[in-house]
Amino acid sequence: MDIIKKIAHRSYESNIAFTNISERDSINNIKLQLYDFENQLDKIKFINTHIDLINEGYQKHLKTCKNPENCGENEKAETLMFYLQQELINLGVQINNDTFTYDEKISKDSQLEEILKQFNELKAGQQVIYDDVLKEIQELKELYFLGKKKWHQLLAGKIIEMTAGGIISETISKNLLSMIKPNFSLLINQ
Repeated sequence: MDIIKKIAHRSYESNIAFTNISERDSINNIKLQLYDFENQLDKIKFINTHIDLINEGYQKHLKTCKNPENCGENEKAETLMFYLQQELINLGVQINNDTFTYDEKISKDSQLEEILKQFNELKAGQQVIYDDVLKEIQELKELYFLGKKKWHQLLAGKIIEMTAGGIISETISKNLLSMIKPNFSLLINQ
């Protein structure tokens, strides 16, 4: 886990998970921490990590919630996510269909794991190649905060780079490209 995510996890624990402070105070504390980061992408990753952690807890809670419409825990999670998304907008991130949802992240992780599984079956005598691909896939899992368009462009670039470099075969690159196909119009538009 990189340092920004570690800081975000600590912030989440002290400002949201293990505290009874108001949503406003939680958000203000998180905003104050943003001043510690110079890099715009670090700020975005910091906020997105909070959103992911809140969303993860929210999704777990929804499975057992007896009164979702009037639940204080649901309202708190929704309020926190709303204000954190407002911060992303202030940082220039477009919150629209370009942002990965919780379910989309889970789906992409599953697809990447399936690809790793295929590589694992082929890795006999190819440990260096497998390790390279594993590293690339782990990196992709950490970059959802870039948004769908940039993430899929990065995936396409990595596939082309690994295919041209002989790290992966055309057959495997076709499997990887199948992840991009539903979002191809996203890559060439805008």
